[in-house]
Amino acid sequence: MEFDLSAFKVLIKKIFPPSKCVYTIDTNNDGISDSILIRALNVVFPIEIPEEIDIEDLSKGQIDPDRLNFSNFLNIYLDDEQIHIPKNIQDKESLTQNFTLYHKDQRFSFKDIMEGSFGGTTIALGDKIDILIKVSDETLKKLTVGNHNLKLELASFPKLKVEFDLSEENFNRKYLDGSFE
Repeated sequence: MEFDLSAFKVLIKKIFPPSKCVYTIDTNNDGISDSILIRALNVVFPIEIPEEIDIEDLSKGQIDPDRLNFSNFLNIYLDDEQIHIPKNIQDKESLTQNFTLYHKDQRFSFKDIMEGSFGGTTIALGDKIDILIKVSDETLKKLTVGNHNLKLELASFPKLKVEFDLSEENFNRKYLDGSFE
C-alpha cells in the first residue's frame, strides 16, 4: 500500500527537528567524523516494538540472508542525489559493525535487533531514538552548513523525506555510548 506522507510534514518536523536530527559523528575519538547520526523524537504516542522483526517482510522477501544487498530494496538520497550504500555494509556481519541504534542508554546492533533484543521495548512519548550509520568520506563531505534533505525509499514502506539544517554545532560531534560528549 502506498501512502503519501506529505500531509504529515508538520509531524515529521516534530519527529525530526530540523536543526537537531542529523549530525556527523566521531565514534572512535580520533577527531574525524566517520558516521552520521539520525535522531528521531517520539512525539506521537508510545510505540511497542514487536517481539520479532522480520526484515524480509519489510523488504517484500528481497533479502538473501547470507548476502544482504540493501540497494535491492532500500534507496537513500541526500539532497536528491542517491547515496550508494558502501559494499562494506552489504552482509550481515559488517552491517552489525556499521549500524547501531540507541534507545535511552541501551545500544542495539543490527544483529541485536534481528535476534529480538530490541523486541518488546516501548518507545515512550518523548523518548529519542538515535540511529548511527558509518558512511563513506564522500557522503560526509556532502554534508555542509545549510539546508539539506534526506529521503528514504523502502520497498514496503512509504517514502520518507526529512528536511534538516546543519550548523557548525552539528559537525564532528563526539558520541559515545548513546550520548554526546
